[in-house]
Amino acid sequence: MDAATLSIVLSVVLAVVCVPCGLYLGLIPMRADQVTDKQAKISQLVSFVIAAVFIGLLIAGRDMETWSIVIGLVIGFAIGKIPPLHAWALAKWPFLEPKKPAAAPKRVKKAKRK
Repeated sequence: MDAATLSIVLSVVLAVVCVPCGLYLGLIPMRADQVTDKQAKISQLVSFVIAAVFIGLLIAGRDMETWSIVIGLVIGFAIGKIPPLHAWALAKWPFLEPKKPAAAPKRVKKAKRK
């Protein structure tokens, strides 16, 4: 296998792997106060692994592969933000639902002094 073929195959594999990663990042809530702890941990892990591979390929001078990572992430993220698909995914996988807001503490009324 020559270098050009290997580069193309690696680019396709990276793009195919990055589309679900971008999809996940598009399906979780965008606001930090709505993200659950489990969602945050997975998001950080996915982002760290992708960033490490991206930086490694960037340092190695593999431009086509780095672009395939970016394009795969953007396509996955865009798919995750399509409203009907987003609503379907939230109904299908409760894990993706935003964190429930904490109940406000009940106020205790003080007795009036006379």
